[in-house]
Amino acid sequence: MPDIRPSADLRNNYPEISKLCKESGRPVYITVNGKGDTALIDIAVLDELYARIDLYEKLAVGLRDAEEGRVKSHDEIFTKFKR
Repeated sequence: MPDIRPSADLRNNYPEISKLCKESGRPVYITVNGKGDTALIDIAVLDELYARIDLYEKLAVGLRDAEEGRVKSHDEIFTKFKR
């Protein structure tokens, strides 16, 4: 179950909400007038998410290259590095 808090809680109870983000590893959703507005997330979790996205993007490029035949054998690669 997601943690949902009104914006007033963010202003009045920031240390508690920050601790909750760090301990749970999940975002806390902030509402304004009862509607979703923003999400607060621990910076370490955010950094991990960005790293995953970067890895997935690189894997997608590699898979596209393989599907389109843009590949080289081990011998070709190692020969290039031995020069």
